[in-house]
Amino acid sequence: MKKVFMIDRLGSLAFLALIGGVASCGDDAPAQPDGALPVDAPVDAPGLQAITLHFAPVVGAAPFACGQTYLHAGTEDTTITPRDFRFYVQDVELLGAGGTRTTVELDQDAWQYQTLALLDFEDFTGGCADGTPETNLTIRGKVPPGTYTGVAFTIGVPEALNHQDLTSLPTPLNISGLWWSWNLGHIFLAAVSHAEITTPTPGTNDHYVHVGSTECVGEPSMGETVTCAKPNRPHIELTGFDPTITAIQVDYGAVLSGSALTTSLGCHSFDAPSCAMPFSMMGLDFATGHAGTTQAVFRTP
Repeated sequence: MKKVFMIDRLGSLAFLALIGGVASCGDDAPAQPDGALPVDAPVDAPGLQAITLHFAPVVGAAPFACGQTYLHAGTEDTTITPRDFRFYVQDVELLGAGGTRTTVELDQDAWQYQTLALLDFEDFTGGCADGTPETNLTIRGKVPPGTYTGVAFTIGVPEALNHQDLTSLPTPLNISGLWWSWNLGHIFLAAVSHAEITTPTPGTNDHYVHVGSTECVGEPSMGETVTCAKPNRPHIELTGFDPTITAIQVDYGAVLSGSALTTSLGCHSFDAPSCAMPFSMMGLDFATGHAGTTQAVFRTP
């Protein structure tokens, strides 16, 4: 498939793809109703085989799509349409029997750099106004042949890459719409909704969930090392399935389920009242900024 390298209005580089009702890699096979996907054939690399991890964005039981209306969302029973849904993933591992962990050697392309990948579920249509037309629903890499029973990864950008000059960074790290500042670094996850309000006063409300590191000190533009008291990197582990065959569902609705989508402007990782619930749904402790063990956003069919 020909990769289209072009800088859009947010500075991202990407290529087109298609899976599960929204755009993804054109080489990816669509998920079957039971979540089963074809296994990748071995590649010509000594001791390694190619794998593709597929992600299926959903809103509860329904597929996620820009322009789609979703009823009964959040704590105020709100009707919403999506505005943004994308996130960075780092340090991907496959889990095996007996607790073994195998690092996935990521392919290096427009969506993946070093140990990091960007998953992008919005396509800049139907009210998705914050992103880009290109989307990506897979993580591609290589592992040794074996039997794998789960996957682990962290939502975020590695610390060594998180506080650098945006204009010096390669794709997919040079997206201005997923960036706060040198000091704070990247927005690790964006889940944004739009609501049309009819009562008591007609209007609209855009509710933001932007997750990134906070309470950061140090000025990287002056050569100083940045440290963040609250790293805010959710760690996800899913077991009891073959991640090279079964798609991982990512529930946009779960991120927003505990939020007031009509009256609150949302969570930018600093706001205690509005961040506590979405952080909890992603397995983060808002008070400490560290990951816990329970989350409700990622699951298998």
